[in-house]
Amino acid sequence: MPSLRRTWNRFKSYVGRPRMVVQQHAVVLGEHEQCQHPLFVLGPMRSGTSLVRRMLNSHPEIACPPESFFISQYASMAQDPDVLAGYEGLGFDRPAAVADLARKAGELHEAFRIAQGKPVWADKTPPYTEGVDAIDALFAQRPRYLLVWRHPWDAAHSLAERGWQLDGEDDLLGAALLYVRRNFEAMRAFAESAADRCASVRYSALCDNPEGEFAPALAKLGLAWHADMLAFGEKPHNFGAEDPIVRGHKTIKRSSGAWKGWSEADKARAQQIIDPADWPDTD
Repeated sequence: MPSLRRTWNRFKSYVGRPRMVVQQHAVVLGEHEQCQHPLFVLGPMRSGTSLVRRMLNSHPEIACPPESFFISQYASMAQDPDVLAGYEGLGFDRPAAVADLARKAGELHEAFRIAQGKPVWADKTPPYTEGVDAIDALFAQRPRYLLVWRHPWDAAHSLAERGWQLDGEDDLLGAALLYVRRNFEAMRAFAESAADRCASVRYSALCDNPEGEFAPALAKLGLAWHADMLAFGEKPHNFGAEDPIVRGHKTIKRSSGAWKGWSEADKARAQQIIDPADWPDTD
């Protein structure tokens, strides 16, 4: 027969046992004050976005890591009926589901900016340019956007020169020209629909007069130019999926006009695909 002390202890354990709580809504832990207006850099590959990324990451208020690639996956999930049905089974309606996906999509950028003691996080991932509408919807039209324009033939030349096969096409130059055109068209369409949250910089002007070109764009986005942006070569930057050549650049080095070495036939074909006069940077 158990002793009275043992019986009393068992009684107390029973009364004080943890109760199972059936939650109708999952609880997200570790919330913190989030950046309300993240910044996305838009532009095709080889348009100067890596330079812009390093300049932004050198700003005392902006944390811009290397290309992420995963945010577009969250944007796709936010539009996937099966994913939304899964959230519904956990008690999340569509707005709550999308908000949770946005939180997850941005949490590593949040951690990165907090580690650097900066209030704003930015992302520079060229493939996001063609899917910017979905990303903007994911973050509830809160982000701001910096569009980077380069002479389209220079961007295409750089892509083809590196032998990058786009869209599975063997015609490297033709595919590069079409790729740049698609991105520029996506940028223009988005800028027209969200004009108050978009600003632009031209690669050639940025190289020739960094502050004169960058400062007005930042001002439109609610940010201020800082001299540290010119010292990007002296600042620490994470390395990841980005142009490895830019890592060795300590100062701005303009690269323009390589397309002038094309044959007349290639120039004529390029003119048919994308006319430089239709876009901001024609130098």
